Amino acid sequence: MKNQFNLINKSNQSIKFSIYNSNKITSSKKYESYKYNTKEIFKYNISFEKSEIKLSIYISSSVSYNFYNRVIGSFVFTLASKYLATDIKFENFEEKLLDEIILGFRQKDFIFSKYKKNSKNIKYKSNFNLTKKNSSLLKSINYLKELVSEPSNIIYPDSFSKIAGKNYNKSNMTMKILKEDKIKKIGLNCLLAVSQGSARKPRVLKFQKKDFKKNVDILFVGKGVCFDSGGISIKPSAGMEDMKWDMGGAAVTAAIMKYLSETNPKLSYAGIVGLVENMPSSTAYKPGDIIKSYKGINVEVLNTDAEGRLVLADIITYGCEIYNPKIVIDFATLTGAIMVALGQHYAGLFSNDDKLALKLCDAGINTNEKVWRMPLHDDFNKELNSSFVDLKNIGVGRYGGSVTAAQFLQRFIPPKTKWAHLDIAGTTWKNSGDLMNSKGATGFGLTLIIDFIDKYFKN
Repeated sequence: MKNQFNLINKSNQSIKFSIYNSNKITSSKKYESYKYNTKEIFKYNISFEKSEIKLSIYISSSVSYNFYNRVIGSFVFTLASKYLATDIKFENFEEKLLDEIILGFRQKDFIFSKYKKNSKNIKYKSNFNLTKKNSSLLKSINYLKELVSEPSNIIYPDSFSKIAGKNYNKSNMTMKILKEDKIKKIGLNCLLAVSQGSARKPRVLKFQKKDFKKNVDILFVGKGVCFDSGGISIKPSAGMEDMKWDMGGAAVTAAIMKYLSETNPKLSYAGIVGLVENMPSSTAYKPGDIIKSYKGINVEVLNTDAEGRLVLADIITYGCEIYNPKIVIDFATLTGAIMVALGQHYAGLFSNDDKLALKLCDAGINTNEKVWRMPLHDDFNKELNSSFVDLKNIGVGRYGGSVTAAQFLQRFIPPKTKWAHLDIAGTTWKNSGDLMNSKGATGFGLTLIIDFIDKYFKN
């Protein structure tokens, strides 16, 4: 099967790039091995003939994950960019394989540059129609990347809500926006405390499958701090601009909702997102404040920059009360400490259920959105106890910050509810890009959850 890509901004010189799927390696060509994490994915040979570049690929018979096929597409995009190819043609690829390769190519071919004059978010256009599932996946990935990439003067609680309201299939899902008056009436006091220093009013978004009655299979929860200055416990100025993507957990949740509403799986699902800004002002919440959470637990604020857990505490409790889920998975760019522990290649996974954790770890390997299980233990939990109130919002000292943050969240999970917390602070944004993504937002979490759902709910 053939496919054609064409450079959108054509140069004066036409450079053709042809990619062939080789069924066997010929002795007349010297092939190089492409490996990822020591595993060979394919062998390749590059040759140059006049104004044409020819790439011959021999795919390893041991390749088993769709991710590996998508790597081929990413590799082709990188070469096409390097050689300034204007016309790209794939030949002799079986349709299902080509679909995954093209998905990888198009995932890599995205860079958020809408505010750069005469620039587009993609370099190449194509006549290839992805399958419905992969088309929905690509659109959801790019939607997620755009949400995370927009600056905080564009994406704030109200604008996020309006954008999310336009990005799901209304035939299969409903969405409700809760404004400040309703949030106050419900009593989401921790979320309100975080938002009170900002002129931007908070929002809570509720998504649910249309045939929802009671007891959903899975609830997704997202931290949506659209800008995090740290509040009164203000952050250092260097790098503070990155805090536009502190709503990454909310973006993942919204993207999952978009994808599920378009593919309409048999399982029942819901999502809830808390949207705020954490700003310093005369009305901001302060260190030493005591807030009564929606669950009724009194929380002492020792650091206003530990705000994400306060937002999550209320919406986890509220979401579980409404939807009574069997499983809760929350996403949050929660702690810098997780980056100290795991760098930017793994997200931190905390869970109270071994099977759930194992399936998420497997999905991480299958999709290369890798997670690493971190400990939950009463020794960490005790660090949150206080002589004066029910709970402190930070632990003792500077060590184990990602763990004490997860222990804080666990206090708000109902008994017998399976729960996983994904700290995606290190994986949401990469200034240098990574294997499957160009510079900036990575879209981390979406393909992980899609693979998890396919595996977990089939067994």
